[in-house]
Amino acid sequence: MKKSILAIAAFVLLSIANVNAQRGQYPSQRPTQAPQYDNPRIDNAYEELSINKLDNIVKLSRKQENELKRIENKYDRLLKGRRLGSRDIQRFENEKQQEIWSVLTPVQRQRLAVHQQSQKFDRNHRRG
Repeated sequence: MKKSILAIAAFVLLSIANVNAQRGQYPSQRPTQAPQYDNPRIDNAYEELSINKLDNIVKLSRKQENELKRIENKYDRLLKGRRLGSRDIQRFENEKQQEIWSVLTPVQRQRLAVHQQSQKFDRNHRRG
């Protein structure tokens, strides 16, 4: 009886170790999926919020807002349903950021850069 209980316990321990050995230890090893929302309304609301934040900072024209929405929708379509690595997601994000910067005027770019620098400074010196 003791031998059979000991054999079952050993089998369970070895099978658990085997299952854990097959799983990736680090999240960067697993392919990641592009951030997306299943509900298009939520996605559009999130995009509107980010465009409104940008508008508050740099005072966008209506034409610029429409162009930013077009860029957001373009990258939503590109990333939808794809399983991408972190480098691919980073590459898409950089391309998207460059397109957004190309829509802005030089004065708006300067305002945005100043705002981003002030946010970076505030973030590093908060207590709490």
